[in-house]
Amino acid sequence: MNFEDFPAENAHRILAPRPTVIITTVNSNGDINAAPFSFVMPVSMDPPIIAFASAPKHDTNLNINETREFVVNLTPDSILQKMWITGEKLPYGENELEKAGLTAIPSKIVSPPRIVESMAHLECEVLRVNTVGDHNLITAYVVHASVQENCIKNGLLDVEKVKPILHLGGTSFIVGDNLKKVE
Repeated sequence: MNFEDFPAENAHRILAPRPTVIITTVNSNGDINAAPFSFVMPVSMDPPIIAFASAPKHDTNLNINETREFVVNLTPDSILQKMWITGEKLPYGENELEKAGLTAIPSKIVSPPRIVESMAHLECEVLRVNTVGDHNLITAYVVHASVQENCIKNGLLDVEKVKPILHLGGTSFIVGDNLKKVE
């Protein structure tokens, strides 16, 4: 078998597709920010801790430094275009959810809102922010989780119903509803 060299600076393109979520934050004035992220992962089960990477100057990162809270909103295929709108660069303090036509509802524990059109939410309180290369790695405790009814099957996310968005790269996404099991 032959292998060809691949640029190391593009290694993230090999680790694809990646789950894509919308992270909601608020600043100290309560202004809502929403943005898509695909550099997201669980890092601990007990206690439940997740991590994601953000550019240091990104509004999400600025808000997290102020309030130390955020919400991970699982993005289903049905809102792909609206998710893309949340990635547009708006002036700081402008609400991407409103521009995208997404509906904010209060979270149970943290200040940033959840998104009604998302299938699941992880409310998070920041554990630490570390500079890693050209990004900040934000780790946080999951302090509350919620999921729409009938979106869990046998204790797992029902991908056939939820159809989560997986980011391949650039403007290319895969809808994650093709389930295969190892026998």
